[in-house]
Amino acid sequence: MLLRSLFFLILACFLYRIIRGLLAAPKNARSKDLDASEDMVLDPQCQSYLPKNEALARGGKYFCSENCARAFLSHNSGAVS
Repeated sequence: MLLRSLFFLILACFLYRIIRGLLAAPKNARSKDLDASEDMVLDPQCQSYLPKNEALARGGKYFCSENCARAFLSHNSGAVS
């Protein structure tokens, strides 16, 4: 009888942890969604996307690095955007 009670106590603790973990998951997902809503921009030189707040703005475009900005702007200096 004691062994059976101990088994059910362990099973109840296990189920409690699973349910608590499932209920806590949406909070974590919501915070990740807020981060995912950040504006992304395309570097026209290397064609990579990066967060707008990490990009370099040059000539009305966004770049991932100074090298990409220089290469693009020197190559397209005569082109109209």
